[in-house]
Amino acid sequence: MSSVERSHQSHQFTHSNTKRRASVVFGSVGKGGLYIPQDFIGAGTSDADESLSPAVTGDDEIFEANEANERSALLSPGPKNSRFRRKSEIARELLQEERELLKDHNLPVYEDEEQLIDAFEEAVLTKKIGETTALIELKALIKSSIPLVLTFLLQNSLSTVSVFMVGHLGATELAAVSMGAMTANITGYATIQGIATALDTLCPQAFGAGKYTLVGTYLQKCSALIIVVMFPILIIWMFFGYDLICLIVPDKDTAKLSAVYLQYIAPGIPAYILFECGKRFLQAQGVFHISTYVLLIAAPSNLIMNWLLVQLFGYLGAPMAVAINYWLMAIGLYISTIYFVKPEDTPTGHHPLICWGGLDLKEAFSNWGKLVNLAIPGLVMLEAEFLAFEILTLIASYLGTVALAAQSIGATMASLTYQVPFALGIASSTRIANFLGAGLGGAAKKSTQVSLVCGLVVSLVNFLALFCFQTPIAKAFTDDENVIKTVQNVMWLIALMQISDAVNANSAGCLRGQGQTKIGGIINLFSYYVVGLPLSIYLTFYSPIKGTLHGLWIGSCVALTIIGGVQSYYAVFADFDHLVDEASKRTNIEGV
Repeated sequence: MSSVERSHQSHQFTHSNTKRRASVVFGSVGKGGLYIPQDFIGAGTSDADESLSPAVTGDDEIFEANEANERSALLSPGPKNSRFRRKSEIARELLQEERELLKDHNLPVYEDEEQLIDAFEEAVLTKKIGETTALIELKALIKSSIPLVLTFLLQNSLSTVSVFMVGHLGATELAAVSMGAMTANITGYATIQGIATALDTLCPQAFGAGKYTLVGTYLQKCSALIIVVMFPILIIWMFFGYDLICLIVPDKDTAKLSAVYLQYIAPGIPAYILFECGKRFLQAQGVFHISTYVLLIAAPSNLIMNWLLVQLFGYLGAPMAVAINYWLMAIGLYISTIYFVKPEDTPTGHHPLICWGGLDLKEAFSNWGKLVNLAIPGLVMLEAEFLAFEILTLIASYLGTVALAAQSIGATMASLTYQVPFALGIASSTRIANFLGAGLGGAAKKSTQVSLVCGLVVSLVNFLALFCFQTPIAKAFTDDENVIKTVQNVMWLIALMQISDAVNANSAGCLRGQGQTKIGGIINLFSYYVVGLPLSIYLTFYSPIKGTLHGLWIGSCVALTIIGGVQSYYAVFADFDHLVDEASKRTNIEGV
């Protein structure tokens, strides 16, 4: 294949940095949402269209024609970008995927990268690679999902540990940490995450346009905006938290301890802001491993600090440990970026600090127009998703302290087990997107089918784990016999919900890989707010089973069953030829 022909190759594997899902909220005792706001911003348009969107045009002029050409040269799989592919650890992983796919189809495999690229392209064009097998996809999904499962479990452990440690202090303390975390999620964490999603659009586009220092400018602007928005919220947490929680929680003792939780966690919020924005600053450049490394240190340190501080200070130790750990995470991300990131381990062969032009406070606190335009829909969508699950905690508070404590344990376990199918969904998303980007619609269909079957198997494992070990799980979180009995009464239902939830998470990943995110978003909002929550409220307060937690989980189970069923249908019966065409439009920046 000639160098001219190679420069127009369009059937190469490529990870989409801007389609990665943001992390679930740290500190949450509930389950994170399935979709992120950027799934609904400019969905279905090509990257070229996105680059011309009002959100990133104007004063900065970052998408002029000459820089679009520079971006095309950067992302092209041809020889212009070969030096970046050789330097990039991520690119080497993609080449390895191509190498393994050639090997699986008994085709010649070359060590030379340019020969390998040509061989893969020719195999696709000549239909020698058009299908894959269930066994191939199963091995690929397991290999890809294992590190993701580890990452998400570590991340989720940050909240699980606090609930675990506080639970042994008493039912009131366990209920209080649940209510405090719920208040923090709705008023704080979701606000931070929602605004920060603007960076998921702005930073990758600026980076792709070659305006590297603009990525750092957006980082500063977004951090400043979030700090300004969060400042009055933190004032309320510090001085008026009790009055706020008393408005929604009937038990005064629980409200008092919940307010204390907000007071002691507030000093860690600035660090949390810096970590979330800094993480997106790196993700825009294709650097994902640093935040994982930080979590590998943060998770055990969080466990040790929670145990130590709860022993020393009782209930206060839990929020103190979380706040301290946020600062360690922010500092760890900063140090790791400066000293432990190597240019050859990034997709472009550049060090991330190429995007840092220096601190400019005047610029950071000005010209927020474009940022706000993207932040508002992001904030609304994320608040809507987290609110759906946090409302269940609020409803449980009206059933008494014991019910709220039991709800906290159930929600924590549901969130923990959810991380496994969610990680599998992320792995599936990448695999399916790669096949579609390479023009392999048949392989993408097979990968979708295998992914859904794997998700069903994982759901049965989760079900059996919670159902068979419900008593040990309850006793691990608390010594209160009333709470343990309440958990035992409802855990079978939480276990049953795992089947719907796993199918839900995995099918969502398939839809993201296929580029059909709007389908999942619409059905999520309908199922939660039109079906699930109203049904939960009715069953909990007005039905023959009123006064128990069963109604809350039945409503959730029904909603998740609807979501999983609809999403799976659209994922399996998608027109994969059409999806290949759509993927080609999105990835072919120059339209050739």
